[in-house]
Amino acid sequence: MAFLLQLERRLRLLQDTGEILSLSAQLLGQRLGAQQVACFDIDQTLQCPTLQHAWSDGLAPGAAGEYFLGDYAARLADALAAGQALAVSDVASDPRTATPAALATFARLGIRAFLNIPIAKEGRLAALFVVHSGTARLWHADEIELAVQVSERVWSTILRAQAESRLRALSASMETQVAERTREFGRTWNVSPDLLGVLNLDGYFEHSNPAWQATLGWSREEIRTTRFLELVHPDDLQRTYAAWDAANQGQPALRFENRYRHKLGGWHWLSWVAVPEGEKVYCSARDITVEKKLEADLAARNSERERLWRSAQDLMVAIDAEGCFVAVNPASSAILGWLPEEMLGRSLFDFVLPEDAAATRLALAHVTQEAMPSFENRYRHREGGHRWLSWVAAPEGDLVFATGRHVTLEKEAQSTLRSMQESLRHSEMALLQSQKLEALGKLTGGVAHDFNNVLQIISGNLQLLQMTLDDDPLAAKRIASAAAAVERGAKLSAQLLAFARRQPLKPLVTDLAQLLRSTEELLRRATGESIETRLLLADDCWRALVDPHQLENVILNLAINARDAMDGQGQLTIELGNSVLDSDYAARHADVAPGDYVQLTVSDTGTGIPADLLDKIFEPFFTTKKEGEGTGLGLSMAYGFLRQSGGHLTVDSVPGHGSTFRIYLPRSLEAETELPLQLSGPVLGGKETILVVEDDVQVQTTVVDMLRGLGYGVLRASDGESALAIVGSGVPIDLLFTDVVMPGKVASTELARQARLLLPHLAVLFTSGYTQDAIMQGGRLEPGVELLSKPYRRADLARRIRHLLANGRHVTALQQYRAQLAPQPAPALPAGRHILLVEDNADARAMTSELLAMLGHTVQAVGTAEAALPLLGTPGLELLLTDISLPQMSGVELAELVARERPQLEVVFSTGHAPANSGVLDPAARFLVKPFTVEQLQHALLPPA
Repeated sequence: MAFLLQLERRLRLLQDTGEILSLSAQLLGQRLGAQQVACFDIDQTLQCPTLQHAWSDGLAPGAAGEYFLGDYAARLADALAAGQALAVSDVASDPRTATPAALATFARLGIRAFLNIPIAKEGRLAALFVVHSGTARLWHADEIELAVQVSERVWSTILRAQAESRLRALSASMETQVAERTREFGRTWNVSPDLLGVLNLDGYFEHSNPAWQATLGWSREEIRTTRFLELVHPDDLQRTYAAWDAANQGQPALRFENRYRHKLGGWHWLSWVAVPEGEKVYCSARDITVEKKLEADLAARNSERERLWRSAQDLMVAIDAEGCFVAVNPASSAILGWLPEEMLGRSLFDFVLPEDAAATRLALAHVTQEAMPSFENRYRHREGGHRWLSWVAAPEGDLVFATGRHVTLEKEAQSTLRSMQESLRHSEMALLQSQKLEALGKLTGGVAHDFNNVLQIISGNLQLLQMTLDDDPLAAKRIASAAAAVERGAKLSAQLLAFARRQPLKPLVTDLAQLLRSTEELLRRATGESIETRLLLADDCWRALVDPHQLENVILNLAINARDAMDGQGQLTIELGNSVLDSDYAARHADVAPGDYVQLTVSDTGTGIPADLLDKIFEPFFTTKKEGEGTGLGLSMAYGFLRQSGGHLTVDSVPGHGSTFRIYLPRSLEAETELPLQLSGPVLGGKETILVVEDDVQVQTTVVDMLRGLGYGVLRASDGESALAIVGSGVPIDLLFTDVVMPGKVASTELARQARLLLPHLAVLFTSGYTQDAIMQGGRLEPGVELLSKPYRRADLARRIRHLLANGRHVTALQQYRAQLAPQPAPALPAGRHILLVEDNADARAMTSELLAMLGHTVQAVGTAEAALPLLGTPGLELLLTDISLPQMSGVELAELVARERPQLEVVFSTGHAPANSGVLDPAARFLVKPFTVEQLQHALLPPA
């Protein structure tokens, strides 16, 4: 390495091809102890090469000129043309040279052994670099490699010298040749890795190529406006001044080295070639920072190597071609008990265990060709037993240098360590995936929040605009089209919120088997008749706490994906059963806790999912479907919803055989709960006062206009502090309608809490496009919280407000009447009646039941029409008292069924709507309008005349 660096440094100072060849031939010949080193130019054929440049030790004959090699060249032409270096140790015994004609030539030239190093140019043999010995000798591999390295460097130096010569020639005739050579020069200028520049006599580079910025970070303009000496290292200024003075004095060519400051700090070594021409200096500089560092490192390594050899705790050895130790460091005593001198000269196989001998021979054969990154075997210890050694080895010349680390303890613990690492790898992968999806969730949730506010403004104004239209069918059509687009945007936003785990969930203790049976027909319609859909439901499935409507969406989405994957033909299987996930499973999946789960599996026989896509399918907007066939949000929505529900989702897939999605939902031990209320009925307003708290001015204005259009008195505030001031002013307020995400010190939940302290009967309705933890508990709405998600329709807003106001007044009135009745002695009442009460509001149901019981009646109370159906046949049942707005089947539908099947049963409708707006068509229907008094309740229960 030191020889090559010295050679490169000296060659860099030369320009003439002959001088380059002569110097390199002399240095190589002296290095190898050869008699002659020469370079042949190959003109047409190898048979007639021309000896142009040669070095001789003064003893060997030879002269420049053309030589005829005859049959010898014919034998070697193919090998040399293929770039193979040829080594002949004795021309008299080598079959390639032992011909009479060749031997005569070799004898005349005094050649007994030689090396031939071919040099190819543009795909053909251009030159032949030769090393001659007057005596027979064995050429070692390192000598051949050194000759090859020298020939390559010489040839590259010649090419560089020729290029620099051409550059000088181009500079000398630049003005006359600029028109015809602009494109070629420009390309060379731009792509050259060397720093090229034109320096004026004031010390500024008027022109510089892109390599300046690539190497030093300075832009062309910065180089142009900075005197070059300002960038030179202070320690190098003296030699740079000397070169600059020489250039100014007309010296034809300058070569020197210095350090230039990089724009980002630090220094780069540059090797300069400068050619003065007129009032300009044409410069070329090559970055030699690495070479400089190598020179410094070489000296440091030589001193460090000896210290390392003696102080290293690892076993360091050198092995010859016979596999014997030629060098061993002192660590052998500590590791193997053998002193270095006891191992020197002995075969390594005297120490390797017989069981590892074959593998060691293979490794040794391999390492003689190239470096071996790692190999392990066992060595005998002097005191008995063995030691595991982990080897790193590399060849150098005829020797193999190797370092062996003592790893016996590590090997003994390897089995346990592998197991722990595998578990850790699974956990890390799961954690990274979870963190990535969590980050994407936060981003999409924030986008959905702003998006929903925009949609609310558009939707609200469209609905207000629709109310102002007369008979303009074209305008109505356009408004309907825009409203449909808003609905699509709202659906997209809901999917984003589902992935972000920020959608408002209303989980119920749900019988998943019943849920699947009720959606079976919908699934069959969605997948088509050509898909065989099978439901495999275990008989003893546990219940789960989950939002049933959102789970239906997930199942339907998975079924549609399966249909598309099967291209309309195949089998869809949905299985339901119980599963217990243990701690081992949880250790491999970071997003799940051990415990009891209900497992829902969706399998298809489709095309499957490639393995490299399995980690991406839950990311939002990722889809393998064609453009326009899917949004890429279905699986991300499912993932976010299940995580928010405390569940877990996995996928297994084999391309060409189908996919299996497994949903795990935590088991619930509570009783099955009733479905939530789905409000319907007429869109009605009122005269109550509503306080609207919304920080987005456009959203606030739209909502206020909608509420005033419904007849309500509206107060408005932009933050919690101003809203509290309005509440504390004493102004009557019936309902607080507030955004969840509010600026200022008073959060929306704190606003609601303090407002209810001042106004105990105040109804509160939250709204948001992005539900935060303020009103969430474990990813679900807190009990008793009413939320209207943005964007909402005018009808939804109207129904929800009327429902809350009516229920609030009704519950308040019932509490007052119960308080009035409780302390009084029971009056003489007519004979009590047997009543079936259907009321979805739990508080209203409980208090109405208590009032009826206090009035002497027998009451059965349920929350849904479905729960009432099996009770209609109760013996002695006289009257059905039902709310109209109920989950799923309405009170009107329940009454119609009673009229058909049990016409003798009396029916009284309890509703917050006026009878005319109730949707009941029977003119003889009986109503109890909420809120009602005890007298009105007693009167409604009287038998018809």
